[in-house]
Amino acid sequence: MKDLDDAAYNALIAAEIGRLRAHINEKAVCELASSLNDGRPCVVEYPSKVVGLGALTGCANYHARIRFGDGSPSWLMRVPRVSGFAVGLPVPLAEYLIRSEYATLKFLEDTAVPAPRAFSFGIPSQGTDHGVGVCFLLMEELSGKPWDGRGDTAKIWKGLAEILVELEKHPFTRAGSLCVESPDGLPSVSATASDRFVCLYPYGPFETSVACYTAWAEQYLALIADGQLYSQFPVEAYLVYRFLRDNTTQLSSESDNEFFLKHVDDKGDHLLVDQDLNITGIIDWQMARVVPRREAFALSLVSADMRALCEGNNSLSTNDVALRNTLREKASGLAGHMGDERVRRFFWGLGLEAEWAFALPLANAILQVFGVEQGWDEWRESALKQYEDDERLEALVEGLHGNKH
Repeated sequence: MKDLDDAAYNALIAAEIGRLRAHINEKAVCELASSLNDGRPCVVEYPSKVVGLGALTGCANYHARIRFGDGSPSWLMRVPRVSGFAVGLPVPLAEYLIRSEYATLKFLEDTAVPAPRAFSFGIPSQGTDHGVGVCFLLMEELSGKPWDGRGDTAKIWKGLAEILVELEKHPFTRAGSLCVESPDGLPSVSATASDRFVCLYPYGPFETSVACYTAWAEQYLALIADGQLYSQFPVEAYLVYRFLRDNTTQLSSESDNEFFLKHVDDKGDHLLVDQDLNITGIIDWQMARVVPRREAFALSLVSADMRALCEGNNSLSTNDVALRNTLREKASGLAGHMGDERVRRFFWGLGLEAEWAFALPLANAILQVFGVEQGWDEWRESALKQYEDDERLEALVEGLHGNKH
């Protein structure tokens, strides 16, 4: 696909959002919102821009604002971008993510974690959209702006440490994602809600960490074998994810009988902050998961040096160390999980790299952090022999040889 200039890209986004808005029944939205807010009249307000600052258009969702006539706090209507020209979500997955995020937000209402309150959701295919016409989630609009990574990070780490300590107070007995069938349902752990990189269909829930991580790696292997992922270097990618699948035991322990909620897409802009860098809220819980302790409190993207991460550097960043030290002051047991790079490397994998030259440093970093001393070329040859009975790998190798003739 030819690269788009900004004007062409913006035009495509505008056309997509225009189609989406055409399906929204504003009268039905206001009737529902008013009924859920003591009869207060309201209007649906669309951002003046569809891209850029103030647009409320995310990679996977579009948002409209609901303004109440008496000046009470506004709400947001979150609508999945199922028709996105670049990132469109399959409708069944979008529907599951709506139910999962609603369940997650309802669970968080009974904790001290600053997250938006959720009021309702609707799914047209199930006849629960109240005539709105699209999948949607109604939730509170929190104050603050997304953190841009700048300023007094010590305040951020202090706030995050307090949130991690709070989440540890609420263990679960299975891994997966929270979900409900209806807005009146009680959140329970169900299938895992996708992945921050690619559209994985819900899978699980799981009783053990090994089962959870094995299923995740297996979905990647299936997508690679099917030509949907890493089509420019499928053999190399398959070997990496087969290696990850076979090393899930390195991420587990005998104490993995408790699981905890994790944000997953925690790269920094999920944090809302005020002018003094106090965390006012955490948003975008769409793909949150209930995960093993070692993952829940491990190093994540919020403190990562992204350049070093993508270049295959396995050393802890300055921010990694600062966050770990701050957490140690509040819960030394939790901080102990932040010295291990394996979880972060496992889920970062090969990222979304389209060229092997950029994926190779990531592959080498994975091998290194999981204890392999061989370089890539030497390890690749031994891995091809080790996995020679893998039929999907065999087909990829044969396809590669066939393309060379």
